Amino acid sequence: MRTTIRASLLAAVLFNVFLAASVHGDWKQDWEKTVAAVEKEGEVSIYGQPRAGVGKAILSFKDAYPKIKINFVGGSGSDLSKKIMAEKRAGRHLVDIGIGGGGSMVLIYHKAGILQPLPPLMILPEVTDQTKWWSKKHLYSDPEGQHVFMAQGDSGSGIAAINTNFIKSGEIRSWWDLLAPKYKGKFVMTDPDSAGNIGSWRFLYYSPDLGPKFITRLLTETQVAFGGNEHQMMDWVGSGKFHMHVLAKSENTANARKQGLPVMQIFSEKEGDTIASGSGHIIAFKNNPHPNATKVYLNWFLSRDGQLIWQKLTGRNSFRTDIAKDMIPNKDEQIPKEGGKYLLSSLPQYEDVEPLRKLVDEVLAQVKQK
Repeated sequence: MRTTIRASLLAAVLFNVFLAASVHGDWKQDWEKTVAAVEKEGEVSIYGQPRAGVGKAILSFKDAYPKIKINFVGGSGSDLSKKIMAEKRAGRHLVDIGIGGGGSMVLIYHKAGILQPLPPLMILPEVTDQTKWWSKKHLYSDPEGQHVFMAQGDSGSGIAAINTNFIKSGEIRSWWDLLAPKYKGKFVMTDPDSAGNIGSWRFLYYSPDLGPKFITRLLTETQVAFGGNEHQMMDWVGSGKFHMHVLAKSENTANARKQGLPVMQIFSEKEGDTIASGSGHIIAFKNNPHPNATKVYLNWFLSRDGQLIWQKLTGRNSFRTDIAKDMIPNKDEQIPKEGGKYLLSSLPQYEDVEPLRKLVDEVLAQVKQK
């Protein structure tokens, strides 16, 4: 009996070893075959966000794969979506990969049915192993959890960038502090119709600490100005034309500080926080011209090396948990804490922005009538 049990156990162990070796061999052969094929394709076409270090991070792929040319088209989510949809309607399939904000990716590309599911394109074990990622799983913005991958997530994205000549550190501790009369007409804010920044507005709308009540009061009581160009709004704050840029992205604030502008990012100390995925989404288009290059780029981007470069150049927190975090400028605020109260604004349950836009349109119409 013991001999039979030992023989069965030995057979099981040998089978598992054989299976592991087989799987290992399969992915390795697949990867080598794909890399060989991509060198024949010779290029990959990427449409993405050129903001601050994001563009540099996207292009750093060339250091790992110098034989592959990158055709990069930079622009805002809104501008790129117009370009891509026009190309698709004309039957021109020019783009392989998109990297940037999730708004356009989910609300335009995914709804149009022009995205590939990403899991079949993942080859490297370090990419497919979901235990290496925050929350022990891959996070997606689309309802199917297949098409719009969230590689980045920062908590403590902050309330605004302030001009420190006019507003002191610690003066504003809550979103509700923005309603104080002394700030009336003193701040500019990202346009709610900008698809590339819709995640920040989602947080305001869906946060149980803020919601429609806060948005209504913000729009009716503060004489807020709206802008669509993030760099211009930061320049306005740096020059003193406005004292705050509400919903400013922290990497833009950090970049402005390096340029000598008197600005700093301020954070909420009272309300629940958001986890913003910012420009850290990646997608692959159907009918893409360079399918092998798409696979190689996706796997590199989501690898340890790719995400470490992303963190270094963007200053944003990668959802990979098996890489160093010491290069993140505000890591105590940016890295989500276990058990913290967060709203991950790019999750599918917060996808519907029509109620938000309807509310904003109605409130702004009332403001204009006064």
